[in-house]
Amino acid sequence: MNPTSGGPSASYESELRDILAARDWEGLRDFSRRNNEIPDDVFAQPRHFWEVMLHKLTCGRIDLLGLHDQSRAWLAERGYTTDLGDY
Repeated sequence: MNPTSGGPSASYESELRDILAARDWEGLRDFSRRNNEIPDDVFAQPRHFWEVMLHKLTCGRIDLLGLHDQSRAWLAERGYTTDLGDY
């Protein structure tokens, strides 16, 4: 976290962006565990869960605008929306 704003640090944002841009679901899972202290039951979710999260997070980032259409299509083909609360 950034101590002055309370938000994520630049290095956190950069690493997350790189993981999402690379479409690295395992990287997202490991990053989430390392940086967000996710519980064991979430960490243990299958690949599909993490792929859905990866595409939903991609759609929420303006710095990954070039990947939005691809992620929206991936989600729609599987019956999901871009809404993070809609897993």
